[in-house]
Amino acid sequence: MWYLPFWIFFAVSLIAAGISLVIRKPRFIDIQIFLMAAALVMSCDMIFCKQYHLYHYGLEGYAGWYSFWANLFIIPALGIVFIKFVPEGLKGVLIYIAVWTIAFTWFEIFVTAPLGILHYTGWKVFPYSTIGYIIAFSLEYGYYKMLLKHCSK
Repeated sequence: MWYLPFWIFFAVSLIAAGISLVIRKPRFIDIQIFLMAAALVMSCDMIFCKQYHLYHYGLEGYAGWYSFWANLFIIPALGIVFIKFVPEGLKGVLIYIAVWTIAFTWFEIFVTAPLGILHYTGWKVFPYSTIGYIIAFSLEYGYYKMLLKHCSK
């Protein structure tokens, strides 16, 4: 149950979110982004991981346990890091989303899969994860812009 590479990834994700919140002042919007990211990833995980068994986190017998922690903390924490440094302007945002998508896709291929943090039984990192990241980062950015518009009044 205590698969060390997973928990190191967990800790690094939370530390990265904490550092980004120290560098860029925390706001109410950040809590909303965290909650939205958790809800989005839990919904997707229920379909792709639990329903279709395309992948799972950590050790086989404890896949639900690892999914819970990943979906509730790791992915939303990385979403905070993403949104805290998002640039202004559409061109900058498109490049930013592309860089994050490439970085996360490579991270899955070269770190999470080889270390056994994620196990793929029917999921293909490329193109499925790549497309998923583009959609997720775009949704997160759109939600962020909507929150900025409605919460700054």
